[in-house]
Amino acid sequence: MKLLKTIFSIFIVAGFIASAPVVTNAGSLLQDLENALMCKCDDKCGKVLVNCTCSTSDKTRAKFSKMLDSGLTVEQIIKSQVDEYGETVLSAPTKFGFNLTAWVMPFMALIAGGVGIRKILSTWVGKNQPEDAQGKSEEKPATPGKYSKRLQDELDGIEL
Repeated sequence: MKLLKTIFSIFIVAGFIASAPVVTNAGSLLQDLENALMCKCDDKCGKVLVNCTCSTSDKTRAKFSKMLDSGLTVEQIIKSQVDEYGETVLSAPTKFGFNLTAWVMPFMALIAGGVGIRKILSTWVGKNQPEDAQGKSEEKPATPGKYSKRLQDELDGIEL
């Protein structure tokens, strides 16, 4: 009797272990789908479906769950949504054509900004350095300035 209970327990645990990845896989597919698509609710909230809490998003999630259960892949569901609503339903732009600029331009802006900041900083630092540090090897001869003569007169007038 004890052996029968042990075998029965092993089958129950094995059944739970075997069914767990299927549930997790279906949940992750639905989450992938929700991350890839925007909500198409009536008030045009502009949120990714995974973040939207309106009643339309709940209906859409249920619809997608049924589609996944029927055997459709995430790519097929996304394609059907794009065919129905256009590319605006995608949460991220595609990586070809004119949409490629949406992926490239932020990096180009960062590089251009970095080069510009470096140029500005080198200009500012260059103005504050002495002439020898700026790479000028020629020394200018000392020319009497506006205050040089007055300073010399003051020094001559001091008695020791």
